[in-house]
Amino acid sequence: MRTDATSAPAAAVSRTGNTAPRRALFAGVGFAVLFIGGLVLSSLLGTGMYPSPFDSEAVAASYVAANGGTVLAQGVMHVLAAVSLALFAGSAGNRRVRTAGWAAAAALAASGLLNVVIPAVTGDTLHTLHYLTFLAGGQIHVPLLGLLVAVGTRAATGPRWTTVLGVVAAGLALLSLASFATEAAMLLLPLGRFTAILWIVITAVRTPITIAR
Repeated sequence: MRTDATSAPAAAVSRTGNTAPRRALFAGVGFAVLFIGGLVLSSLLGTGMYPSPFDSEAVAASYVAANGGTVLAQGVMHVLAAVSLALFAGSAGNRRVRTAGWAAAAALAASGLLNVVIPAVTGDTLHTLHYLTFLAGGQIHVPLLGLLVAVGTRAATGPRWTTVLGVVAAGLALLSLASFATEAAMLLLPLGRFTAILWIVITAVRTPITIAR
């Protein structure tokens, strides 16, 4: 009886320990697939390039009018990507990793939800929501993603090269804050975003449990 009572909690801990890495793996990879999939879908099905927030109101309105379904689908995929990111962050035992990850996920979810709404509006409202979509999903989300990578890199105990990648990704993403001051810094947004996504995928695949320390 005593042996069974002792082994039952141990088995429960083992099952929990096995579940956390799987959750981090599926959530981290799911975030990357859903986010990038939304961009690919927009490129393949859309007519022309998704407009920049610096384009005129007429350009944005013309694109949305011709690609309302594509904009909506991209928005839905990015909301789902945000949920996956939140789950990835939630799998970490480190409070700062969770906080940074949930903040980054909230910004991306806001951007995705705005994209869902955009096809239903016109005029000044469309132009404003288009800008807010970029703001939430780019200039706010990317630095927060960099913060997630920065604290995750400090908390994780993976190979040295993953630490170097994390430092580079976090640096690029955090430096993208300069895009608030100058349009010339906009290039840092995709650089920071995609190196951070790469770090998240590698961490999810190789060392999902270490950031719980």
